[in-house]
Amino acid sequence: MTLRLFGAGGAFSRRYGTTCSMVTLRDGLRWLIDCGRQAPDQIHDAGFCWHDFEGQIITHVHGDHVYGLEDFAFQRFFFSHHGVASTYEGGPRPKMIAHSAVVPEIWETLRPSLRYLRKGDSKIPAGTLEDFFEMIAADAFEAPRANPWRHSESFTAGGLRLTARENDHVPGKPSCSLEFRIGDDPSDERIAWWSGDSTVDPALLTALEPRTSVFFHDSTFVDYPGQVHGFFALLERLPKAVREKMVLMHHEDDIEDHRERVERSGFRIALPGHVYDLCSGQRVG
Repeated sequence: MTLRLFGAGGAFSRRYGTTCSMVTLRDGLRWLIDCGRQAPDQIHDAGFCWHDFEGQIITHVHGDHVYGLEDFAFQRFFFSHHGVASTYEGGPRPKMIAHSAVVPEIWETLRPSLRYLRKGDSKIPAGTLEDFFEMIAADAFEAPRANPWRHSESFTAGGLRLTARENDHVPGKPSCSLEFRIGDDPSDERIAWWSGDSTVDPALLTALEPRTSVFFHDSTFVDYPGQVHGFFALLERLPKAVREKMVLMHHEDDIEDHRERVERSGFRIALPGHVYDLCSGQRVG
């Protein structure tokens, strides 16, 4: 299993691009993590097209994570490519995985465009998210804790097994980190971890470390009011075992100004085009 970063920058990055990454499973199927506003161009520039992907995973709804989804939906629905027929012509819908609390916000964002789909002889627009994406339902969940929605939901889609767990991003907003199961055996609890967007949760990260190969964490060096990301001064205080497994992504365009401090603390920096082996946690490209 590998993860390739198409974009590694934060919401306002111009140098490193907004969030979109590709997980490639052992069977060769590809899934996207988030789909920011620059994703259509990032994917094209990397030599891929929407028809190369089995599905899409969404952590939460902000423009730098979902504004590429309209392009994804329309391209797959109306066009055939790479031997994959359009959904309109009976081809497969791309799959989508998102926590059930996140799904309504995805549709709220896409509805002004995707609802204008006429079915049969009806002249009334009746498009739904399910017309464009095959929505994968959770097969296990944890009861609510801090918020009214489920604390976590787990999903299985072929060789993909992951848990979407609520995190602390914008107060009151559905948002999740991701835990990708990396073992062949279903009983193998080892994971690769993806923060989505989240403040630093030392207790969770420390608890997960023994069974985690690599942590990808959003990061910032700006301690602005109402912090919603991984402030580096707090990441820096994490146990050494966690820091040495952590790759910083979703960072600002001045990340190189901080490289010496970052690497001195044991962290690595993600850049567009980097590829990581999720089982070993090591960069391979």
